[in-house]
Amino acid sequence: MDGGCCGGSCGGGGSRRPAGGSGDLKHTMRISMVVNGLLAALLLAAADATQAVSLWAAGLLVLNHAASNGVALAGMGQAPEWRVRLSAVQGVALAVAAVVLVVAAGRSIAGMAFPDVPLASLALLFAIGVTVVASTLLFAGRRGTLTPRAIWLCSRKNVLPLGAGLAGLAASWLLLDGAPDALVGAGVAAILLPAAFGLMRGGMADEGMKQP
Repeated sequence: MDGGCCGGSCGGGGSRRPAGGSGDLKHTMRISMVVNGLLAALLLAAADATQAVSLWAAGLLVLNHAASNGVALAGMGQAPEWRVRLSAVQGVALAVAAVVLVVAAGRSIAGMAFPDVPLASLALLFAIGVTVVASTLLFAGRRGTLTPRAIWLCSRKNVLPLGAGLAGLAASWLLLDGAPDALVGAGVAAILLPAAFGLMRGGMADEGMKQP
């Protein structure tokens, strides 16, 4: 569920060369990147419309997976240092977004925002359906090389935060308080921050090794 799920395993979070380099592997990674990217765009747009922190969190999580696939694809055939630098940039962006998410969660807990629960729940239900379908389509890679397996695990693990978001929205609706939804978002941010720091630390370690 963190950035390392599709980061290091897919080749975007370290110097390891992605397992395999066939057209099938690239095709699978492109599909995963496009599906996650479109799903993230939907979730972020719905979050903007509903002010649901759990939707912001879910959108950021899925977008990070899409970015990890993109970094892995961009790094194929390149020097390991290039992939590490791309991952470090991804880590910085992820850390900034996670901090913004924590601030949004704090505003919601303070009573400054209340989500549109029905619309936000519909968006999460749709996202869960897409994730389940994507996981099923990628199921054939579960026993293959490391990268297809990592992609499949990333898709499967997306269901957990999406389901948690639904639970948070249900609690907000019952309590007429945005705090449960915000707490779910803060929880996802707490998961993403260590992943972001890991990506940045890998980039700094690579630069440190080059110093005389």
